Amino acid sequence: MDNIATSKRRPSPVNIKIVPAEPLERERIRAAAGDAAATLDRRKPPLPAEVEKTAGDLIGRLHAAPSSLGFAMVSVNNEFWRGQFAAVPPSRRLLLLPHCLRHVRECKGTYDARGLSCAKCGACTLAAVKAEAESLGYTVLIAEGSPAVVEVVLRGQADAILGMACLDSLEKVFARVAALGIPHVAVPLLTDGCVATTAEIAVLRGWLRQQAGLAGTGTRSYVPLLRAADRLFEDRALDELVAELVVSATMNGPGEMSPAQGTETLALEWLREGGKRLRPFITLAGHAAASRDAGAPDAEAAESGNFPRAVRRVALAIEALHKASLIHDDIEDDDEFRYGRETLHRRHGIATALNVGDYLIGLGYRLVASGRRELGAECVADILAHLSEAHTQLCRGQGEELLWTRGDPMAVRPEAVQRIYALKTAPAFEAALYAGVRTAQCESPDLARTENLRRFCRLIGVAYQLLNDLKDWSADRRDKLVAGQDSLARRPTMLLALALEAGDAATIRKLASVTEPDVARDLKLESLRKVYEERGAFDQARNLVEKYRERARAEADAMPAEALRDLMHFLLEAVL
Repeated sequence: MDNIATSKRRPSPVNIKIVPAEPLERERIRAAAGDAAATLDRRKPPLPAEVEKTAGDLIGRLHAAPSSLGFAMVSVNNEFWRGQFAAVPPSRRLLLLPHCLRHVRECKGTYDARGLSCAKCGACTLAAVKAEAESLGYTVLIAEGSPAVVEVVLRGQADAILGMACLDSLEKVFARVAALGIPHVAVPLLTDGCVATTAEIAVLRGWLRQQAGLAGTGTRSYVPLLRAADRLFEDRALDELVAELVVSATMNGPGEMSPAQGTETLALEWLREGGKRLRPFITLAGHAAASRDAGAPDAEAAESGNFPRAVRRVALAIEALHKASLIHDDIEDDDEFRYGRETLHRRHGIATALNVGDYLIGLGYRLVASGRRELGAECVADILAHLSEAHTQLCRGQGEELLWTRGDPMAVRPEAVQRIYALKTAPAFEAALYAGVRTAQCESPDLARTENLRRFCRLIGVAYQLLNDLKDWSADRRDKLVAGQDSLARRPTMLLALALEAGDAATIRKLASVTEPDVARDLKLESLRKVYEERGAFDQARNLVEKYRERARAEADAMPAEALRDLMHFLLEAVL
């Protein structure tokens, strides 16, 4: 059991995200950033802390204002990636522009799912910059936030990114991009505030036309592995992987399903539908990292996204088991939406959904077992043992949560919630990582059995669930749609447990009253949110995430195998 005390971070007394107002000062920092970036290890993407320290040393040497640290970090990062960005043809680059450069009153553009669709009305500089970039071959997005950017990259439409935004937005977008190992450079806006912003368009145009052959060491990237995980669920690839394991599934959509086709078709549709593909990526990445650490002859092929069929089947099995758990979880929690659509049991009924979930469990185990000739019987048995353990742990955690919903929700305590989270999520992460490592270590399983991986996965698994508690209040329209749903359903969440721990008798009465059936939903949500804010539950949950993150980072640092250690650091960014 992890007992982690909560504490509040002390805010920085200096705003470090102020772009220097004087052009000469900006150029002075940019000119010195090249030498600073040369001190970083170019074999792997620098961690945010490494960039911050390097930039801090830089402004110290220059006696620059502490407030320019954010600008210096961007400058150092740009110089780290300059050569690799320039080596990517413009036709394989993405330009990300901020919609705040538009003229608010005169803009004729419209918004869609990917951002602002420019009407080329000439009211601002966006149209001219966009046209210039597209003439060079760029894909252009006028948007903020990482989802659209990462989607373009994962779909194979871009191998490098040039962005312009305020320092706050750049930090949010490029934090994930940096961890992926995508060459990326940025031009910070001179002013922010989302209205009437100003920018160094000439500097942006200079980056637009940067082209050169790759010089020096290439930096490791996880993009090929992410794309490989995504490809598993394309129609043709999925068809090939489940061949000989399914009887009559229709692979090109539901069409007119016969009773014999129905279960398999719904199951395979559900496999293809939505999701981040995080767990199969973990399996493929674990295989690639362990292959590299073991000096396996196929390590380079794996890192470029090429895997034996048996390994791809194991990765697919991980997702099949995960998707089965989601179906059952949605039924048990009576969730209305998943991936922005009605849940499977809402569309097809509880009995059919249960059956599809059970089918996916069987398919998952069959996918692993089918590799016994290529991977060896002992390797397959080890993976199946880990998967079955993770399966039973998940059921234990879900069962404990269900029992809490029947009892007194006001009796829930933080340590109980942490235990449930550790059971529900951590074993699945550990099984996914173990499976990938084990497939690369069929003759030497010792590396795959390290307790270091188990502890690491427990920590990020609990932190992942804590983030889900916080996300539940954001009304994520790409997933469950309904804000506060877990709290209203009387599930034991960490937010509830923290509020109860910090509250008094009046707090307990107020929290108990919000689930009364005669209280309107919006009033319940408003009351809950107010109590959580008053009792500091949101802040405490965020602080807990940071503490778990730091402990997981320590476990990653302790991993002796270099490629696995780098993967663990990446998973910290990707999962949390």
